Amino acid sequence: MLYASKRKDQALIPLDLFKSKNFSAAFLSLFLAGFATNGPMLLFPMFFQNVLELNVITAALWLIPQGVGMLVTRPLIGKMTDKLGARYVVLPSIAITIIGTLPFVFFDADTSQWLIWLVLFVRGIGVGGITVPVMSDSYVGLQKLQVPAASVATRIIQNVGAAFGSAILATVVSNALNVKEATAANFAGAYHAGFITSLIFMVISILPALFLTNKMNIARVEGQ
Repeated sequence: MLYASKRKDQALIPLDLFKSKNFSAAFLSLFLAGFATNGPMLLFPMFFQNVLELNVITAALWLIPQGVGMLVTRPLIGKMTDKLGARYVVLPSIAITIIGTLPFVFFDADTSQWLIWLVLFVRGIGVGGITVPVMSDSYVGLQKLQVPAASVATRIIQNVGAAFGSAILATVVSNALNVKEATAANFAGAYHAGFITSLIFMVISILPALFLTNKMNIARVEGQ
């Protein structure tokens, strides 16, 4: 930040971008979204292999329902964002993602595969409605000359959030296993701790989402 304040023309992320409320909210939302949505993507295949005892290929295939859920929502997200604003697309999406992640805190080796697939599908619906509206909202209120820097900044923070989330969740699971015997029940408990951690950050991501664009209020004011 000190370097960016002294050499504004050479800064990778100009601090002037943060004068925009939308960019600041989107910047923080993307970090938390990367942590809370992409971080568990590391845990899912490991959970499937270590707890459900699936092989590598099968564990990867079990993620398909989440991808299908994301595909279902993608065609609708742009239209809903244009009509309602990012806030009222992202907030329900966060809620759906929480609903689709919470059951993994209780899943174990005896959980039905159909239930896991259904929950992953629901989670995919939620995840699919977070990143795109936040990315588009980050450009609201910026000048044309600021758009390239904003594009770079949002991509960077999204990747940093995903990497940070994966590292933190892997550490949580690893620490939980270090003090216990390597049994299926203990593996499940360790991954439960990882999923709880991701849920905490997902709940925190609600706060910056509250400052995203709300076009419903704008339309109401214009109609008066």
